[in-house]
Amino acid sequence: MTASQLLGAAPAPTFEHFVDGDTAATFLGITRRTLLQKVRDGKIPGHALDPSAEKKDWRFLLSELHAYMVSCETRPPGARKPPRRV
Repeated sequence: MTASQLLGAAPAPTFEHFVDGDTAATFLGITRRTLLQKVRDGKIPGHALDPSAEKKDWRFLLSELHAYMVSCETRPPGARKPPRRV
């Protein structure tokens, strides 16, 4: 056993890095323009660097985009999309 196991220490947390629109669009297999339009419409989760800015610079977590893609695959045809996170 290691010292951390003996002491009951929790494993060190891992942090996910944000990616830009180009990387997110490539991950989803769509264009950057389509990605940004869907983010503005609230269909894809994204994080604005400055929410009060007129022209927003968006960042994305690949884990959130993956969860979005999975939710689209498991949703029955004609079902409503989940509400936009604010």
